[in-house]
Amino acid sequence: MRKVKKILRLFLVSICIAGLLLTSIGVLGASKSKYSFKLTIMAQYFGTEPAPSNSPVILKAEEYLKTDLEFTWVPADGYNDKLNIMLASGNLPMVVYVPGKTASIIGACKAGAFWELGPYIKQYKNLKAIPDIVLWNSSIDGKIYGIPRSRTLGRNGIVYRKDWAKNVGITKLETIDDLYNMLKKFTYNDPDKNGKNDTYGMIVCNYNGPFYITLTWFGGPNGWGLNKNGQLVPTFLTNAYIENLKFWRKMYQEKLFNHDFPSVPGARWEDYYSQGKGGVKIDVIDSANRIYNGLKNNGIIPKDAKDTDIMDIVVSVKGKYGLRNMPTSGYSGYLMVSKTSVKDMNTFKKVMSILDKFGDRTMQDLFGYGLPNRHYKLVDGKIDPIPNLPADLSREISGLNQVLHFYPANGGTPRYMTPLLQLQADMQALNEKLNILVPNPTEALIGMSDTYIKRGVTLDNMIEDARVKYITGQLNDQGFKKVLDNWRRQGGDQIIKEVNALYRKYKKNIPYKEDIYKILNP
Repeated sequence: MRKVKKILRLFLVSICIAGLLLTSIGVLGASKSKYSFKLTIMAQYFGTEPAPSNSPVILKAEEYLKTDLEFTWVPADGYNDKLNIMLASGNLPMVVYVPGKTASIIGACKAGAFWELGPYIKQYKNLKAIPDIVLWNSSIDGKIYGIPRSRTLGRNGIVYRKDWAKNVGITKLETIDDLYNMLKKFTYNDPDKNGKNDTYGMIVCNYNGPFYITLTWFGGPNGWGLNKNGQLVPTFLTNAYIENLKFWRKMYQEKLFNHDFPSVPGARWEDYYSQGKGGVKIDVIDSANRIYNGLKNNGIIPKDAKDTDIMDIVVSVKGKYGLRNMPTSGYSGYLMVSKTSVKDMNTFKKVMSILDKFGDRTMQDLFGYGLPNRHYKLVDGKIDPIPNLPADLSREISGLNQVLHFYPANGGTPRYMTPLLQLQADMQALNEKLNILVPNPTEALIGMSDTYIKRGVTLDNMIEDARVKYITGQLNDQGFKKVLDNWRRQGGDQIIKEVNALYRKYKKNIPYKEDIYKILNP
């Protein structure tokens, strides 16, 4: 018996020694944490692969933060599904990137799954720079549950091929009629001078943003607007919406944009421009530089072509109601702190302190651009990203900018500006300076409507489907009106009632004047 016990002891000791050896070489798991605190983060990525845990960029960030960083990466196209599964399981990491206010997120916030951040944000040196309008827009049930990821309010505009405009004799783009004329010439007047009928005025995809930008040109509201009776109504119940629909149907009938737009994914949208297929893009202003680089990389334009000879930008075009444009919400998604993993106030404050440091110059440079002389060069003290990085180097920074909140704005090392990059920045600033941006007064209200939470997805899809069918000629005026009647009966009227009750309750919190979101073309 003693012999058996001795053999058993030797066996157990050998297992322990083997385990220690295996652990030391990383077979059984990661080596001991380098720092006393570990922050777990769930985020999306857009490339083929996310940054690995041993990325020198992550290691440098850990050194700066004195914190171990553990990422759970999820591909962007499947992120919401994964997030919903994680929410249902109740097993969330400490910090969670949340793309937007879905019914499941609103429900989770109300159920106490995430920390309310509002009472604490102003205590942190970087986070206190978040503008009140962005805090309001991003709020849920009047409360702040996430750190919004900064986006320029005046980001939208019109980018177009300046070289094409010159080729077809266009010298100005100031009005809606000018734009229509440009689209027509870019479609039919061989703007690339290759002798073929192979271009469109613009390329359209299944993303409906351009439609809602042009809607403001016709006097329409952004999402919802205030009518003459002081009631908020959704944009598709206005005359401006119908005028805009007819404008888009006319462009479709004249083939000024691609007829397969409902099946073109947003992820491939810019590919068509980079291949020289389209001349005008109604979207974010910063797409101009991406299109220019795409054209150059694809050999469509000479490598030495000056960027501002190829691309140009205007913030908007004038219609009957003057110069108007649709702003962004001022943010894109949130960073939320989970109560399932962050259980006490001391840990919460530690997490908030680290997230605040994500706005420091060091972190904005690291997670925004990587390492100097590896991922970017410094030109006159400004960051100039190295183009066409090898896959292994590109992967080292893949996805990391998705966890930056970018507060304070311009808190990182300035980027080296080519003439086109400078033009983009100037036009974004001009959007705000001109005071032409039409805000959405229900940005923070719609998610509080009980009926919208229950029926919103179905009702939104009903309108979107009718919009596409009207543009493509599958639905006439009477058919579209019938859809609107169905929308009202199936919960739309109740949503209007609830949104207006919420508007009366929270009106004093809305950080802009009524005049700016009144419907000009009701």
